[in-house]
Amino acid sequence: MDERLEKIFESIPDDEPRSRLEPYRELILRWRRQGRSYRRIRQLLAEKCDVKVAYVTLYKFIQRRSRSKADPQTEAQLAIIMPVRSEEKSPLRLSRPSPDEITAIREAARASNHKPVFASEERQELFVYDPDKPLTNKPT
Repeated sequence: MDERLEKIFESIPDDEPRSRLEPYRELILRWRRQGRSYRRIRQLLAEKCDVKVAYVTLYKFIQRRSRSKADPQTEAQLAIIMPVRSEEKSPLRLSRPSPDEITAIREAARASNHKPVFASEERQELFVYDPDKPLTNKPT
């Protein structure tokens, strides 16, 4: 970077955190790692810290902060809590069907949607139509 730009960069002070939850960040993230619900964390903040916050605000705060880069000590703690998955396929993971399976599924869908209509052997005429007379029931 140019020296002039570097001086400008260093002369500007860091911005203050905009969230009122920032002072409680570690506490909130720790509660969340322990498995506490967002609703329970809201209750604890209101009871213990006198901070009332909307559910969505807390949710967004936690989502943004939990994705940020952690220091090595925190990463080591997280590795203990959340072990990294191996590259092997999980038995619960669904794989994509093969082209033959897709074709079979489509054919089965077509067959079920285009079932033939079976007409009765003998069609019963219920009415007699004569253009010169009113419509009447067929005599039995």
